[in-house]
Amino acid sequence: MAHAMHHPADVTGVAFVACAPLRSAPTVRTYRRRRLAVLLAATAAVLLVPVAASRAVAAFRDVPASVPERRPAPATSPGAQAGGYLVQPGDTLWSIARKLQPEGDVRALVHQLVDANGGADLRIGQRVVLP
Repeated sequence: MAHAMHHPADVTGVAFVACAPLRSAPTVRTYRRRRLAVLLAATAAVLLVPVAASRAVAAFRDVPASVPERRPAPATSPGAQAGGYLVQPGDTLWSIARKLQPEGDVRALVHQLVDANGGADLRIGQRVVLP
Protein backbone atom coordinates (compact mmCIF):
# COMPACT_ATOMS: atom_id res chain seq x y z
CA MET A 1 0.00 0.00 0.00
CA ALA A 2 1.30 3.36 -0.94
CA HIS A 3 1.64 5.64 1.93
CA ALA A 4 0.75 9.23 1.02
CA MET A 5 2.75 11.97 2.59
CA HIS A 6 0.65 14.59 4.19
CA HIS A 7 1.49 18.20 4.66
CA PRO A 8 1.54 19.16 8.35
CA ALA A 9 -1.40 21.47 7.74
CA ASP A 10 -3.43 18.55 6.49
CA VAL A 11 -2.84 16.48 9.63
CA THR A 12 -5.52 18.20 11.60
CA GLY A 13 -7.82 18.62 8.65
CA VAL A 14 -7.58 22.41 8.90
CA ALA A 15 -5.87 24.37 6.17
CA PHE A 16 -3.67 27.24 7.28
CA VAL A 17 -4.11 30.55 5.51
CA ALA A 18 -0.97 32.49 4.87
CA CYS A 19 -1.15 35.97 6.40
CA ALA A 20 1.21 38.79 7.10
CA PRO A 21 3.22 38.47 10.26
CA LEU A 22 1.84 40.41 13.19
CA ARG A 23 3.63 43.57 14.18
CA SER A 24 4.24 44.34 17.76
CA ALA A 25 2.63 47.45 19.24
CA PRO A 26 4.70 50.65 19.03
CA THR A 27 6.87 51.25 22.04
CA VAL A 28 6.86 54.32 24.26
CA ARG A 29 10.11 55.34 22.60
CA THR A 30 8.44 55.19 19.17
CA TYR A 31 5.57 57.39 20.39
CA ARG A 32 8.06 59.92 21.76
CA ARG A 33 9.97 60.05 18.47
CA ARG A 34 6.74 60.55 16.56
CA ARG A 35 5.62 63.33 18.89
CA LEU A 36 9.00 65.03 18.58
CA ALA A 37 8.81 64.85 14.77
CA VAL A 38 5.33 66.42 14.79
CA LEU A 39 6.46 69.10 17.23
CA LEU A 40 9.47 69.98 15.05
CA ALA A 41 7.32 70.11 11.90
CA ALA A 42 4.75 72.34 13.60
CA THR A 43 7.48 74.66 14.94
CA ALA A 44 9.05 74.93 11.48
CA ALA A 45 5.66 75.75 9.97
CA VAL A 46 4.98 78.44 12.57
CA LEU A 47 8.38 80.02 11.91
CA LEU A 48 8.41 79.73 8.11
CA VAL A 49 4.84 80.73 7.22
CA PRO A 50 5.28 84.41 8.24
CA VAL A 51 8.52 84.63 6.25
CA ALA A 52 6.87 83.15 3.16
CA ALA A 53 3.84 85.40 3.60
CA SER A 54 5.97 88.55 3.82
CA ARG A 55 7.83 87.59 0.67
CA ALA A 56 4.55 86.97 -1.14
CA VAL A 57 3.19 90.35 -0.06
CA ALA A 58 6.41 92.03 -1.18
CA ALA A 59 6.16 90.32 -4.58
CA PHE A 60 2.62 91.63 -5.08
CA ARG A 61 3.77 95.14 -4.14
CA ASP A 62 6.68 94.91 -6.58
CA VAL A 63 9.17 95.61 -3.79
CA PRO A 64 12.18 93.35 -3.27
CA ALA A 65 11.73 91.56 0.06
CA SER A 66 15.27 91.20 1.32
CA VAL A 67 17.53 93.39 -0.76
CA PRO A 68 17.26 96.93 0.59
CA GLU A 69 19.75 98.34 -1.90
CA ARG A 70 17.40 97.32 -4.72
CA ARG A 71 14.31 98.98 -3.28
CA PRO A 72 12.88 101.74 -5.44
CA ALA A 73 14.45 105.12 -4.83
CA PRO A 74 12.15 107.72 -3.25
CA ALA A 75 10.76 110.46 -5.46
CA THR A 76 13.21 112.95 -3.96
CA SER A 77 16.19 110.87 -5.11
CA PRO A 78 18.51 111.86 -7.94
CA GLY A 79 16.38 109.63 -10.19
CA ALA A 80 13.45 112.01 -10.06
CA GLN A 81 14.62 114.91 -12.19
CA ALA A 82 12.91 117.38 -14.44
CA GLY A 83 12.40 116.04 -17.94
CA GLY A 84 12.09 112.43 -16.88
CA TYR A 85 13.12 109.84 -14.38
CA LEU A 86 16.55 108.20 -14.22
CA VAL A 87 16.08 104.45 -13.68
CA GLN A 88 17.69 103.10 -10.50
CA PRO A 89 18.46 99.45 -9.65
CA GLY A 90 15.23 97.62 -8.81
CA ASP A 91 12.95 100.11 -10.57
CA THR A 92 9.99 98.93 -12.61
CA LEU A 93 7.33 100.95 -14.37
CA TRP A 94 4.99 99.95 -11.54
CA SER A 95 7.33 101.28 -8.85
CA ILE A 96 7.92 104.49 -10.81
CA ALA A 97 4.15 104.92 -11.25
CA ARG A 98 3.67 104.41 -7.50
CA LYS A 99 6.26 107.14 -6.79
CA LEU A 100 4.42 109.51 -9.10
CA GLN A 101 1.01 108.56 -7.67
CA PRO A 102 1.38 107.36 -4.06
CA GLU A 103 -2.37 106.69 -3.61
CA GLY A 104 -4.93 104.78 -5.66
CA ASP A 105 -4.81 102.55 -8.70
CA VAL A 106 -1.73 103.10 -10.88
CA ARG A 107 -2.65 100.83 -13.80
CA ALA A 108 -3.64 103.71 -16.08
CA LEU A 109 -0.39 105.53 -15.26
CA VAL A 110 1.64 102.39 -15.99
CA HIS A 111 -0.04 102.13 -19.39
CA GLN A 112 0.82 105.79 -20.07
CA LEU A 113 4.46 105.14 -19.11
CA VAL A 114 4.59 102.11 -21.43
CA ASP A 115 3.16 104.17 -24.30
CA ALA A 116 5.46 107.17 -23.62
CA ASN A 117 8.59 105.01 -23.48
CA GLY A 118 7.91 102.49 -26.24
CA GLY A 119 7.54 99.45 -24.00
CA ALA A 120 8.05 98.15 -20.48
CA ASP A 121 11.75 97.26 -20.66
CA LEU A 122 13.98 99.36 -18.41
CA ARG A 123 17.76 99.62 -18.01
CA ILE A 124 19.61 101.15 -15.10
CA GLY A 125 20.54 104.71 -16.05
CA GLN A 126 17.80 104.99 -18.69
CA ARG A 127 15.80 108.21 -18.65
CA VAL A 128 12.08 107.42 -18.51
CA VAL A 129 9.78 109.97 -20.13
CA LEU A 130 7.05 110.94 -17.67
CA PRO A 131 3.51 111.58 -18.95
